[in-house]
Amino acid sequence: MSRQHRSFRTHRTAPLVAAALTAAVALGGCAGLGRSGQPAAPNSPTAARTTAQVTEELTQLPGVSAAFVSTGPVGLPNQLELTVGLNLEAGYPGDVPALLDYTLAMAWSATAEEPTTTASVAFRDGDTALDLAPAAAALGWTEMTGPTLDLSVDDMAERYGPWPGPVPEKPAALG
Repeated sequence: MSRQHRSFRTHRTAPLVAAALTAAVALGGCAGLGRSGQPAAPNSPTAARTTAQVTEELTQLPGVSAAFVSTGPVGLPNQLELTVGLNLEAGYPGDVPALLDYTLAMAWSATAEEPTTTASVAFRDGDTALDLAPAAAALGWTEMTGPTLDLSVDDMAERYGPWPGPVPEKPAALG
């Protein structure tokens, strides 16, 4: 092979390799956005707060027949939504704004995976979806429409502190 041909091939291949490496590094960096991948320190007060524990605690509230708290993928990779649902006994007589506030604070205190998109919450009153817009308005979220609420992680952090939030004390209004 002639020296001129080898030089031409080297000059043509080097930029292609450099471009491929740059693309691989750039795309590989996106895979870690939103989560550090590091587990909580074993002595951290938030190390063992799972969504299953939060679900169990919410189920123990008077008037709550079932609860569901989960953080899972939605849409693009590394996009995680916090999903919260309560089934209330028909005709729930309790303070719905206090229940909504406490439920969201409890869900925000779970440390399984950090939500990156929204917190979606819905309550059922017996067999009917409960419109949470009035309860949200009582908490200062006046632009929300129901029955399901979708709150941004910024809204959650503004009200409950940086994720994971502290474990809230149960309000007296919830028994």
